[in-house]
Amino acid sequence: MSEADRHELFFSILTALVQRAGCEVEVDSAGTMSFEYEGHDYAVSSARDHGPHEDVGRWVAEGRRWVLLVVLDDVALDESSAALIRQHGIVLDRTHVEAAVAGVRSLPELAAAVARFKRRMPVQQAYVSLTELLKGDAEADEPARLFPLTRWARPVEVGVESAAGVSADVVLAGEAQSERPLGMACRGGELLITNERGIAAVELGTGSAHWELVLPDCYGAPLVKEDGSVLVLCGSALVKWHEGRLTAVAGGFEAGSSLVAGPGGDPWVLSGSGVTFGAGTSTLALTRVGETVGDQLRYPVAFESAVRSAGWLGRRRFFLAGSGSSAVVDLAVTTGAGSREDWVRTAGHYPAHLLVAGGTVITASGDGSGNRVALHRTRVTTHESECLAEVRVGEVFGLAQSPDGPAYLLGSVPSNDPHLVQPVLVRVTGHRPASEAPIESPPADQQPEYEPVADAARGRREDYALDRLKLDDGGQGEVFRARHKPTGVMVAFKRRSGALMQRHWRMHREIAAAQALAGNPHVMRVLDFSPAHDWIVMPLAEATAEQRHSELQDPSAMRALIDAVASALAHAHGEGDGWLHRDIKPSNILFLDGRWVLADWGIVRRPRGQTTARRTGMELGTPGFAAPEMLIDPHHAGFSSDIYSLGQVIGWILTGRGPEPNRPLLPPPGPWFGVVRKTTQLDPRGRPQNIQEFLALVERETGSQTQLPAARAQTLLTAANNGDQPSAASLIELAADLPDDYALYLDDLTRLEPDMSGAALTARPQQAVDVIRAMTGHVHGDKDGKGPHYNEAKRAIGWLLNAAAHAAREQEWELLAEAADGLCTWDSYSSEWDQQDAIRNWLGRLTGGAAHILGYALREHPGSAAHFTELLGRRSTDPAILAAIHTATADRR
Repeated sequence: MSEADRHELFFSILTALVQRAGCEVEVDSAGTMSFEYEGHDYAVSSARDHGPHEDVGRWVAEGRRWVLLVVLDDVALDESSAALIRQHGIVLDRTHVEAAVAGVRSLPELAAAVARFKRRMPVQQAYVSLTELLKGDAEADEPARLFPLTRWARPVEVGVESAAGVSADVVLAGEAQSERPLGMACRGGELLITNERGIAAVELGTGSAHWELVLPDCYGAPLVKEDGSVLVLCGSALVKWHEGRLTAVAGGFEAGSSLVAGPGGDPWVLSGSGVTFGAGTSTLALTRVGETVGDQLRYPVAFESAVRSAGWLGRRRFFLAGSGSSAVVDLAVTTGAGSREDWVRTAGHYPAHLLVAGGTVITASGDGSGNRVALHRTRVTTHESECLAEVRVGEVFGLAQSPDGPAYLLGSVPSNDPHLVQPVLVRVTGHRPASEAPIESPPADQQPEYEPVADAARGRREDYALDRLKLDDGGQGEVFRARHKPTGVMVAFKRRSGALMQRHWRMHREIAAAQALAGNPHVMRVLDFSPAHDWIVMPLAEATAEQRHSELQDPSAMRALIDAVASALAHAHGEGDGWLHRDIKPSNILFLDGRWVLADWGIVRRPRGQTTARRTGMELGTPGFAAPEMLIDPHHAGFSSDIYSLGQVIGWILTGRGPEPNRPLLPPPGPWFGVVRKTTQLDPRGRPQNIQEFLALVERETGSQTQLPAARAQTLLTAANNGDQPSAASLIELAADLPDDYALYLDDLTRLEPDMSGAALTARPQQAVDVIRAMTGHVHGDKDGKGPHYNEAKRAIGWLLNAAAHAAREQEWELLAEAADGLCTWDSYSSEWDQQDAIRNWLGRLTGGAAHILGYALREHPGSAAHFTELLGRRSTDPAILAAIHTATADRR
């Protein structure tokens, strides 16, 4: 990217930041940006212009405040420029811009804060650091200190009951105060306590306090890193305090988020809210925070519980403590928290404070009475919990642990005054389990060679060295073979093609689906991804189904692929409104480590309630493999759309032909014919509606214990004629699956009671059309060339007449047209007098659309029309019928 392009991009970001604050922005021909805020006009230029703008004098004359944005830390200005800035300008640097991006303060707020600061200073000062701007007047008072119990004239009453081997003692207490502690962390021999004015450092021995960081709006437990830096949440942002310098690190977090020390001490943020089981959609997420704004990797967590706190267990595994249920989530594999059977029963009511000690998790939770807090220890591997201590405090403000030492609980003395709190510090020892062994990760059940890549994932492009040869060059992305530099593992690196927002969201959805579903061994994992969602890293597959077409001709190999895709879809679809893949095709089914996996979830539809704005009527999927409804309204497609695509994949394997839109790839008659025919019905209602129904269909048609069609037909016929409508529908379905079975049609289907048969046919018109066409074809006899017996002909004509009558009543015109054609075909062939009487009486009663359709059929079959010339003498006959008979029989008269 050229310097000019970078400059233009930078100013577009600034424009967005100012507009986000509700200000209107104007940009002139010279590229200067202007806006109004709190009654003052501002003009913005950049140090990339190499000094003050030539229009500064005019801006000052117009009463504008000139904002100079120094983008690079090493920009040097000459003395005249510096003097002009001190007198008329406001300097904002990278730290200010990043703070605005993270949401610490808006860009106009920061500019206005510098202007106010300048007015208070006796010496002109254009630049004010982010630290000075944010602290305001909060440093006027010293932080409240705590005192050892020996300093109190009257004892501080806090009752403690502890289990054997556990000690819990009050060591410090403070005066009653209106300022409430908001979080706590240990740092050597002192505590860092967050309150509404910033972070206070409290000495553990004496309780003396001083300000570590003056910063309004910060909250939650700080996180202390090995380099001495302190991180804390401030509003919706995360900021870092190090060596007297404040910088923004990340942003966009919901209120009530909390910091978690993750792998290697790296900061993670628990944000959003879970939900009570079955009550709604969770917004819960764990976010890995990088070094600078924009580096964060967000992992949305699927867990139906109101999560209060989290702790790191090892690798990428986190313990989520919720009200009612807790769970372990392994982000190296999936963002799902497993099934309910995997969850851990939460011992406390509100486990908002948590620490990990050895192979256990310690939580502090109030009992709901407002005067007692319990400490529980939970063994992650066995799900067993025990109460370590009960402390009679009103509420908990923090729970922290010194390295290899005691734990500390910061609470308040129970009180009836809701406006004041009296903080007390309780030291807990003996809380660690006898064994200090870390919590072991369960053995990886899939691709263990890729676990180091997933564990080391940090969203950095420089971690991967790409081969020049592409593995795939699809429309949405390019796939390369790549080496993960830190581990040497070979992976597949997929980068987005182009910068279109649509492609950005497709890769975003692909990442989200992989995070949620990759616990299934037949879903392709995403090992690492870019914060900007422009590349992802996956395990390196051996081949696609497209490349192994010949091998899939083996029945066992094909069945392995089908079962694998079905397993992936069952997991994705779930029990309710789950994920819909929408692009199942051979090139998206990959062979990896001895099994098939379903990949490329870029056009996935999220579960209901998580979908975003969409364009209705937009076509999605691959023509031929995509279901017909995907060409009309893909957003409202159902799970049967994925089943249609899977049916087409089966047809592609068995026929070797490429698919065409809305044309099922029916294989030759055999075990899989019925499966493909059923799954590729053009009407979604005619397909299996879920994977369970699909697998039942596969087992019925291909299983070794499948009942012979003749025996099954007899069973269904008996049940249907005894009033069982589902059996009638199943008999029609069986006939559709076996269109060449003469005996099934002429001996069984034609004996189905008329009402049962008609209702079953009109319930699924598209399937009925296929059955009627097959019945019409049997007019020529069985496979040996033997023509139908007159009794078979009578039953066939009667069955077709009944089908036509039902279709006419239901106004199913396509079905009526097929039944009329079949009826006239059989009547022309057989000349059954008693059946002709029934047809004549029915024709004489037809009117409207039904009469027009039968008129067309009679003109097409003059031999049949000749049987009904008697109707020409009946004045009540519909004119369309009369005209058709007259035209069809004119040459015969």
